[in-house]
Amino acid sequence: MMMPEGANWLLFYQHYNATHFKDNGGHDNPKLAEFHLGSNALAPRLSYVWPGVRVFGANVETRVVQPILSVDLDMRVARPAPLPPLDRGGNKSGLADVSFSPVILGWHWPSFHHMFGLETHLKTGAYSVNDPVNIGRNYYQFAPNYAFTWFPAPDFDVSAKFRYGFNTRNTATNYQSGDEASIEFSSGYRASSHLSLGVNGYFYLQTTDDIQNGVRVNGNGNRGRVTALGPYVSYQVSPSLSFAVKAQFEFAARNRPQGTRIWALARMHF
Repeated sequence: MMMPEGANWLLFYQHYNATHFKDNGGHDNPKLAEFHLGSNALAPRLSYVWPGVRVFGANVETRVVQPILSVDLDMRVARPAPLPPLDRGGNKSGLADVSFSPVILGWHWPSFHHMFGLETHLKTGAYSVNDPVNIGRNYYQFAPNYAFTWFPAPDFDVSAKFRYGFNTRNTATNYQSGDEASIEFSSGYRASSHLSLGVNGYFYLQTTDDIQNGVRVNGNGNRGRVTALGPYVSYQVSPSLSFAVKAQFEFAARNRPQGTRIWALARMHF
């Protein structure tokens, strides 16, 4: 979790695949006759830890992430017979919304590291109100977050990140997505000086209603939630280069897709 001073490059790759979209009761949404969502994202992140700078005893870090996203959606909306399902699918690729964290404070001790910062998502990705699939969201998000890594024993670690996102209104649709809380977690065992194995996952919960034109969406606020769990493996080639791969299998979804997420990460220090 502790970043060396200076520039650190991280390269994330994510593949997501879902063939189920759950309704408010956790069942496959009966409004959809067909659903399949596939996406691939490549996200380079530049992290800069300011050399020699301390605030309240903490290191000061700045991060910027520019995702490159490809989304393919096959979705058909069910209609009463004899009308055929209505095609609402599509695909799009390109630059998604930039994530910018101007200040992250990090405190580091031998067996405990923790960080506090503010993450912002900007309206930089391509968006059109007429397109069925967009890679930009056309609204801002501001998300304070806190993360820690604890080493209860030399070869064991426990990590978690707590995040709360406040969303602004999409002015093109007058739709405001509800606020979002999430917890990412992992626990690992260092099998050798280079290899670590463990489990990881996340819990996502929408805490306020989706609102459009002053009305709760779907009559229930369309509040989403999902839990995911899976294994991970990481390998440290050298002090300045490491790789990690993790899988996350979603379950207990509400008002959102339920699928499988695969992550790969490369970390380099210069």
